[in-house]
Amino acid sequence: MKKQSILLLLLLATHGAVAQKTIVHTWIHYQGTIGSYPVEIKIRHTQNTDSIQGEYYYTRKGSSSTIYLEGTTAPNGAHISESAYNRQLQKHEKTGTFTLNAIGSKDLSGTWTGTHQNTLPVQLKRVENESVNDLQQWEIRLRLYKGKEENAGGSLQDYTKANKLFIHDPVKKITKELDGFDEVLYNDYGEAELEDLDFDGYPDLKIPIYFPQATKNDGSFLYFIYNPKTRQFASNKALNELGFLDFNALTKEFRKSDADGRGNEGDAYYKWVGGKFYLIREVRVYEDRPQVFYTEYTIRNGQSVKTRTYKK
Repeated sequence: MKKQSILLLLLLATHGAVAQKTIVHTWIHYQGTIGSYPVEIKIRHTQNTDSIQGEYYYTRKGSSSTIYLEGTTAPNGAHISESAYNRQLQKHEKTGTFTLNAIGSKDLSGTWTGTHQNTLPVQLKRVENESVNDLQQWEIRLRLYKGKEENAGGSLQDYTKANKLFIHDPVKKITKELDGFDEVLYNDYGEAELEDLDFDGYPDLKIPIYFPQATKNDGSFLYFIYNPKTRQFASNKALNELGFLDFNALTKEFRKSDADGRGNEGDAYYKWVGGKFYLIREVRVYEDRPQVFYTEYTIRNGQSVKTRTYKK
């Protein structure tokens, strides 16, 4: 593995890349129970560290009641603290801890302990297949350089940019180069996230990017879908055009949200069918209307066809 990393670094240097490692995060989803209560959990593990972060919610309460996670994982187990937002005190408070076996395991089990030392058993199953661990062994690096872009004030400013992605497959021992983009990054280093975006059990890839000229909605992702047959990632331009998206492993849908800051807001929900995604539902509210407006779509002949509209 060390020899492969050296070869990849030499390849990057040949292409004029900044000699800096890209930080890779992997999102792992679990479903199961805390005590007798069904839960949905997503955990982000940073490659080559013991650091984990994440969130979960009780299924009966829904994702609007999110509890946040932070801790460490090792081969002998994981120790995680949870916190929730206290609306009365207007701050996050520690609400419990988890003691589990190692994050990434197919089955997670252990104990949840509340702030009053009450305990509940935890039983969770991983949503993704074993590739979620295999792909963490791949080398993923961005080609970085310094470039000027206009900021929100209209002035030119130096930013760290990326215009090429190198992905090394340790099994086939080949490195694939992906380009066709030239984007500003949030930080002076590259970041990448592995997450199952099309809900086929295999992690895909997304690269966080920054829009310095924007005063709101100033960030998004570049999306790359993994093909398990070819063991390669490919850019998905249709996802890129939608921008910042929220992926739900439970419903196997993803959501695009918009808001104008005046009370006009909406969510569009999409579903994957046959390797493509389609609009299936829209939910909107307006500043001068008390109702919530719904639009439903059916997939017919490769298109989303509006079939029902109503309000509540």
